[in-house]
Order: sequence, then structure tokens, then C-alpha cells
Amino acid sequence: MSTIRRQQMAMVILMSAVWALLPFGRLSEIPVLVLAVTGIVVMLRHRVLLSKQPWFIGLTVLSSLYFLLTLVSALDSYWLQKSFTVSFASWRFYFMGVAVLWLSTIQQNRRETTAYSAKELSVLIGKIMAIVALFWCLDAIIQALFGYDLFARKSYPGRLTGIFGDNVKLGPVLALMLPMVLIWAQQQSHWIRWLAFIAMLVAILLSGTRSAWIMMVFIWLLFTWQHLPQKRWQTMIKATLMVLAITWSMAMLVPDFKQRIDRSAEVFTDHDSALDYALADRLPIWNSAWQMYKKHPINGVGARAFRKAYPDFAAEDDPWVAQDGVSLQAHHWVLELMAETGTLGFVFGLALIFIYISVVKNKFKHPTVWPYATALLAAFLPVVSLYSLFSSFWSICLWWLVIVSLMGVSGED
Repeated sequence: MSTIRRQQMAMVILMSAVWALLPFGRLSEIPVLVLAVTGIVVMLRHRVLLSKQPWFIGLTVLSSLYFLLTLVSALDSYWLQKSFTVSFASWRFYFMGVAVLWLSTIQQNRRETTAYSAKELSVLIGKIMAIVALFWCLDAIIQALFGYDLFARKSYPGRLTGIFGDNVKLGPVLALMLPMVLIWAQQQSHWIRWLAFIAMLVAILLSGTRSAWIMMVFIWLLFTWQHLPQKRWQTMIKATLMVLAITWSMAMLVPDFKQRIDRSAEVFTDHDSALDYALADRLPIWNSAWQMYKKHPINGVGARAFRKAYPDFAAEDDPWVAQDGVSLQAHHWVLELMAETGTLGFVFGLALIFIYISVVKNKFKHPTVWPYATALLAAFLPVVSLYSLFSSFWSICLWWLVIVSLMGVSGED
């Protein structure tokens, strides 16, 4: 194997490790750091050639916008140190992207005939992630059946958490990986496709994270519509009947799952208290986030400073404050941008989204782009309530998806 190919395989391993290490706390930052340092070296050695790469301009603009929206919020943040740390630490994703995209497009920009193409590398990463996702599903299902997973971890009370142990992150992460599994399974036999779908469905449903349920439905519908044009209605009907059957069975057999269903149904009532119950006490948090924006409309209270500002903006009867606590984040990306970064940050954020869409739209349906861009779309649905955009865990997930989708865009047709 040539030196270039070894470097590319090392990059694939590190990118896969970023995601595979997510259940183990900050360990996923190690491959991020290695790739970031590699990116700095690449910039020092090849800065002239880099400036001519189309992906380099796009990545630089996206990273700069993210840096600006966090930086403006840090100027008078309620938590100065944290906001500035979030802002300047974001450059690790930029340099990681430089390393990944340089190595994946080296066949094109340096005419290296011995190198793998960006398309080949993107497909390989997708396959690895699909296998990781299905392994996590198997691990979680074993935990659901026997009380312990393959790593002897118990589940979080009332939720299936699998390899994530005490953290309820399994559902959203699997939802982000679902497009990769669907694209991989499309190349497999009929039975493997349906078994993979059932495994993902069961694990995501039992995770109890309703935002992950919504993401899963969105991703499945988009996949069926765009990638199964000749069988879309037949497949949708089959999948719908299967989902209803599995959901009904689990509701009968798993009390915690039935409780999540019953709680979700309260959203259709006319009472504010019932609606708040269905939304897991989100209404006071959203009201406090709105108050933060109203009082700090220009640049917000500071990225990741929501918890520090919360007591000053919460209502007197706020249930979170009444329990001697605070909400750690706004639980909605729009309100988070508005509350923590203000109008300036919100505008920068919308510009970032618009530019990303303009970059990937022409190749959106391509198998090397669709899984990652679709996962990002699902994460930013207006009806999901997930993690902070500026948290280490979620920002790693989102930037990883951005970088790998740009790899697919940069590849040859």
C-alpha cells in the first residue's frame, strides 16, 4: 500500500473513531485533536494549493460564521470563560475538516493515481458507521432483554440507553446514523435490509427520546421518496404496518415505553399543564429563553451561558428553580441561538445553514452526500428538542456530518 493510501486509511480510522468513541465521554476529542493537528500541518505545507480548492472556501466560510456567532455572544457573556472557550475551540473542527478533505481529494488536486478517491473514502466511512450503528442496536436490544448490555452496563431508569450507559443519547445518535444504515442496507439482500430497519426501529423507539422518533420518521420517509421511486408506496405501506405492529407490541410488553406514548398523547389536550407535561416541562424553559432574548436582543447572554443566566429570567413559579436547579440549555436550537447569541448570532446561524444547503444541494441525492446531509436536516427539524448546539458532544456530531458531506460533494462525479 502506498504512503498516500496509508494516510487516507489512517484518516478513515480516526474519523470512524470520533463517532465510535462518543459513548465514552471526552475520548472522542482525541481523534478530533489528532486530525486538527494534521490539518494545521497541511495548511502550513500546502497553503497555496489549498486556497485553490473549492471545498476549502466553503469550509472556511462555514467555520468563520460559526466562530463569529459564538464570539459576538462572548463579549458580555454571563459566563465569559465558557463562551470564549466554545468560540475559539470551534476551530478544531475547521482544522479537522482541512485534514479530512485534503486527504480525501488528494487524488484530484495532486493527480495521485495511487490514492483512493473521495467517493471511495466516503462510501467506506458510511459502511463502517452502518456496522457501528447496527452493533449498538444489537447491544441495546440485549440490554432490553437481559438488563445488561455486552459491556455489562445497566440502562438508565425508564429509558433504553445501551452503550451510552447513564446518558440518554442512544436514540438521537442512532437517528443520525439511520441514513448511513439505509444507504448501506440498500446494497444488501432483502432480508438484511428489513432486519437492519427493524433493529434500528426497536432501539430508537425503546430509547424513549421522542425527538429521535420524529427524526427517524422524517429520515425514513425522505429515503423512501428519494431512493425507492418505483416502490415508494409499497415500501411505505409495509414499513407503516411494521411500525404500528412493533409499536403496539412494545406498548403491551414494555411499561416504560407505554408511559412515553401516553405522555406524548397529552400534547393534543387543551390544558397548558397537560401540554407542559407532554413536553417534559419544556414550556418554562422556552419562556425563560424568550425572556433572555428580549432583554439581550443583540448578542444574547453568551454561548453555553444559558444555565448561568437562567435564574435571572425564570418566572417565580418556575419548576426548575423551585427544585433548586436550572435548565442547562434551551432545548430548541432556534431559541438557543436567539437566547445565547441574540439577533446577530441568529442571522449568522441562518447564513451558515443557507450556505451549507447551497453547497450540497446539487449533489444532495448522491449516496456519498445524502446520509450526512439528511442527518443534519433531521437534527434541525423545527419540532425536535435535542442537545445544545455548543456542547462538545453535539457539536462533534454536527461538524462530523458537515465534514463528511463536504467530502462527498468534493468527490468526482
